[in-house]
Amino acid sequence: MLRRFLVFAAISLLVVGVLKFVATKTAGVDLDASVTPTPIPVASPEHDCDANSPVDLEFISTWTNEFGAVDFNATITDLVHDCTYSIGDEKKIFPMASTGKVMVATGVLEKVAAGKISYESIEDDITLMITQSDNSAADRLYKKMGKAKAMEALISRYGLVDTVAGKGWGTILTNSKDQAHLLDQVLGTADSPLPEKQRVILRKLMSGVNPEQAWGAGHGIPEDWTEAVKNGWYLSEPGDIPPVGLWRINSLGYVWDSTGTARWNFAGYSNTWETQERGESAWSALSDHIVEVLAE
Repeated sequence: MLRRFLVFAAISLLVVGVLKFVATKTAGVDLDASVTPTPIPVASPEHDCDANSPVDLEFISTWTNEFGAVDFNATITDLVHDCTYSIGDEKKIFPMASTGKVMVATGVLEKVAAGKISYESIEDDITLMITQSDNSAADRLYKKMGKAKAMEALISRYGLVDTVAGKGWGTILTNSKDQAHLLDQVLGTADSPLPEKQRVILRKLMSGVNPEQAWGAGHGIPEDWTEAVKNGWYLSEPGDIPPVGLWRINSLGYVWDSTGTARWNFAGYSNTWETQERGESAWSALSDHIVEVLAE
């Protein structure tokens, strides 16, 4: 679970332009196409992932007791030292709720990259879907990408081994490990089917999420840092995937420091919260602790 020991040296950003859109988030670095963070791995055999874990057993015990966390998994990847940390039931899969909109965005941006649709034809909807979590916009884009059949193909292309397409974008089943892997491919620098030009678009959209929806992953970072986030929240009803009557609270995020160096990604899934506020606060508290440990 705790893997390779590498260090990434930071590179400076050259800001060549600013893409404006409706979101209110403006702080942090400009993640433009020509200045995408590209960490350079440097051998670092002396780094001890275990000793520097942001989620040691003592913290996990305190966190679960404080918030009453029961059914969850979370994956944190320290992108500077290439250490991966997991908590909760690693193999348990959860309905994605609105975090599934990142996969919808990926699907339609692939179509843009392939020249099958123009970005102008989806710009309004993808902006609403990501920055405001608009469900109607997500429904239109899910239909445009090809619904469940196209989602199944996307899951295969991106190597999401524990993810299963649902009838709708919100009922895709996944876990934090798969979604951390996806974030590396659609926001980071890992090889993937999504070209860099389209990653730039998704980074900017997820860096401009309505502040009221920007809890969880990325919470508590320094003011001059940048987070790209997408969260999901849903009170399950009779007829939904169980458990019914409890909140599904999910959080995805990718963090860059003030120089544009990728620092960590974060994915958290859960579905047994009695209130929306408790689930959101739990993921925000975990993010705050990650910042304390990893924001050196």
